[in-house]
Amino acid sequence: MSRVLVFLILLSGCGPVVDNSSLIEEYGELYFTMVCWWSSQQTLSPAIFWCTETVDTELLKGYVSLAVEEDLDGERFLSICGKDVTLNSGHELHDNLIASMTAYTYNCFETYERSLGNEFDWIWNDQDRILQLIWRPDEDVDKVLSLFIEEKVDSPRVEGLVYYKTGCFD
Repeated sequence: MSRVLVFLILLSGCGPVVDNSSLIEEYGELYFTMVCWWSSQQTLSPAIFWCTETVDTELLKGYVSLAVEEDLDGERFLSICGKDVTLNSGHELHDNLIASMTAYTYNCFETYERSLGNEFDWIWNDQDRILQLIWRPDEDVDKVLSLFIEEKVDSPRVEGLVYYKTGCFD
């Protein structure tokens, strides 16, 4: 009993306890983390945010950067950048394109989201600060990466948590 009390006292001194079970149920397991930055001067940079990390997972390997940016017309697009990136989405075209573009060099693939429900979708939710990347391979289950970016407080540099889930999603 005393161990439980000590544990509860320690938890109460650490700030609010977040129940991650609902996050895990909806978005899958925590897959990796990224270092992220919020743009402090959008007039100088088209990026709303960008995140970067060297990752080594089954779905994604290499030095990877993700960003949502705005073009001169105010339309948003996704940039997937990196060096020596291996993508195992189940779409041979996507996987080979990313691999060949980033082999031995840093390069970016940029895409607009014009219609949801196709073989690759991305969704950025400003309010919740969540970027979702969704691959729908023909011969496999859907693969979803969900990047949660901490709110910008005093510093533009924050942590991004990436969750991974597979299944059949609409």
